[in-house]
Amino acid sequence: MRKRHRHIKLREQISVDKIYSFHYNELRQGYVYSGEKHDFWEFLYVDKGEVEITTDFSTFHVKQGDIVFYTPNEFHSLRCNRKTPPNIFIISFECKSEAMSFFSHKALHLGNEERQLLSQIIEEGNKLFVLPVARPYSVTVKRKSAHPLTRKEKFDFGTEQLIKIYLEALFIRLIRNNQVQAQKPKLSSITKEKGQRELVGRIVRYLEEHLHEHPSIDRLCAEFALSKTHLRTVFRQHTGSGITEYMSKLRIERAKQHIREDTCNITEIAERLGYTSIHYFSRQFKKATGMAPSEYLKTMKAQM
Repeated sequence: MRKRHRHIKLREQISVDKIYSFHYNELRQGYVYSGEKHDFWEFLYVDKGEVEITTDFSTFHVKQGDIVFYTPNEFHSLRCNRKTPPNIFIISFECKSEAMSFFSHKALHLGNEERQLLSQIIEEGNKLFVLPVARPYSVTVKRKSAHPLTRKEKFDFGTEQLIKIYLEALFIRLIRNNQVQAQKPKLSSITKEKGQRELVGRIVRYLEEHLHEHPSIDRLCAEFALSKTHLRTVFRQHTGSGITEYMSKLRIERAKQHIREDTCNITEIAERLGYTSIHYFSRQFKKATGMAPSEYLKTMKAQM
């Protein structure tokens, strides 16, 4: 006689079935997108700067770290301010789960865990898709690509499934973390974590303000009264990279911002950021973005 085993069938409260678009855009300041609507979901995440989103129901001023959702058939348009050129990440997708109604007409702020999931989605997307490129520090793509979303000929095992899993995990965490719940008592470890985040935030602001001076590790240790070991450990724990690597990325991002603002030429940008020569600046820029500063400028002008 065949033995019956008791089991529990796992329920899926959110299931992403299809992806229609997947791209990371670096926009010029003052860029305007007149709008569209479609019969599937979409979200827009602001990685740098800020944008103004207008929908059928509201207007959102979306800043760095914020995400806004558009429901199926909801008209949405975008406008950049004339101060800071933004970087945005967009995915449009099909999800018929009832739980998605939580995101209707909402803009939310992402925490560290949600941003990590978003980073993993971008990483796997770069392995899977041919166009458009979905990566910061790379070739800029237009808001509307003439190329359909297509798979590469070769990609890692399980990449598509990981994108689906990470997307669903992102939505689940956002719902959990933004539902009204009774406040739990804070533990001392949480207080310590908050203090470390604030410390790293001050260090990052210091780096941003002194980029042209190339501050050394010794200088940072003296400025913040930290040992080299503690500085490096805490900084990597909260940013995912070493200080030198982080400063290099900051300088490239600042250079890209200057190029998009179109307020000074390539030589002046190199001098402002403390590069020893324009040739060294160009090599570092191309290494980080895949193109020379002059090529990046051309892609920006093509958006106008």
